[in-house]
Amino acid sequence: MADLRQAIDNDELTLHYQPQISIASGEVEAVEALVRWNHPTEGLIFPDRFIMLAEKTDLIDRLTDWVMRRALADTPQFVSGISALRVAVNISARNLSKAGFASKVIDALAVSEVAPERLVVEVTETALMADPERAAAALTELSAAGVHLSIDDFGVGQTSLSYLSSLPISELKIDRMFVTDMKQHYGHAAIVRSIIDLGHNLGFRVVGEGVEDESVLDELALGGCDVAQGYLFARPMAVEGLNDWLIKCRLPEFVM
Repeated sequence: MADLRQAIDNDELTLHYQPQISIASGEVEAVEALVRWNHPTEGLIFPDRFIMLAEKTDLIDRLTDWVMRRALADTPQFVSGISALRVAVNISARNLSKAGFASKVIDALAVSEVAPERLVVEVTETALMADPERAAAALTELSAAGVHLSIDDFGVGQTSLSYLSSLPISELKIDRMFVTDMKQHYGHAAIVRSIIDLGHNLGFRVVGEGVEDESVLDELALGGCDVAQGYLFARPMAVEGLNDWLIKCRLPEFVM
């Protein structure tokens, strides 16, 4: 934890971005910002080794602030035929529980001069249920400012449908554990189709995360899923690599 605190101060963190692709058009609609730690002795450290530790203390607030500021600073650099390519940033339950969190995000948008509709705030079901009233208030404030809201890892939490339908969200991201093996696991395929139907009935866009082969992409397309994200298209990349990918790479033939 002391090392991580120092890493934030010394700018040892970096962001990698993974594209999200429209299944219908093949266009890149957004990128998800994923933090990495360039540790001076251990090399590149992935977030599963430090995010959960940070969430146990107020250090998660500093980490989220850093990620938000850097993602918004990078956003104008994205090369795309779509002028409004969005960036998605993950936030934790501890962030949502803090008074003033939404205002801090809105202030960061103003400083960066990035239009609010280009930011997607992703929050898990678990984070929503940690403090439902405060979470709803923060999300409502962000939505009113024009920020897009997404429920990440959907399908593994305990969100009530009445609570979900009352939130000003625009997107559900199906948890990757259901998507990755949906061709081999009938139960997971059924869950994916049900989430797609639920999301559409509530007026949400639906993202399938963890797409690693074309057969899974075909299943998502048949189910009516809107957006796909995963190694089939690209691994997370630094902003320079992302721009090279956006300019030079050709997506697999998957437009339905």
